[in-house]
Amino acid sequence: MKLAFLDTETTGLDPKRHEIIELALVIIEDGERTYEKVFKIKPQHIETASPVALQINGYKEAEWAEGYNWSRQAVERLAKHLEGAVIVGHNVKFDIGFLRAVFKQYGFSFRFPPELDTKTLARLVWGFDKLSMDHIRESVEDMTKEGAHRALKDVEDCIFIYDKFIEKLNK
Repeated sequence: MKLAFLDTETTGLDPKRHEIIELALVIIEDGERTYEKVFKIKPQHIETASPVALQINGYKEAEWAEGYNWSRQAVERLAKHLEGAVIVGHNVKFDIGFLRAVFKQYGFSFRFPPELDTKTLARLVWGFDKLSMDHIRESVEDMTKEGAHRALKDVEDCIFIYDKFIEKLNK
């Protein structure tokens, strides 16, 4: 089985107005990490960014100055990584919505694979009613909010939740 753990950090909540500025992708195939990458993506329209969003995800212009730019080739490479996978993330529909907007912007037709939301897994493992990642981090031993709202940290926490779910299934 191929799992694509994915998280995006964005300049706001609306994929029509805001953009992805950080993307982390970890591919696990048959239990082995086969790919891990974090992309800082230079915003093209920083003027439309939500100041709150930028504060939450730690955007600093200097850090992103050497970042990547989206291109048709970048979208094609990302699609190739996602092909045949199950995309796993926390509130993953949010991330997929932004990716759909980018793919559309570059005229790339792609049928997104199935999704698995770690919010659902957290409910099944710990019985939480409140499913924000920050609440889960505060409530679960071995998790921490340190580094939160950065794409790779959020992906690593999704992997942790997924692993706990698999452990529970195997009991």
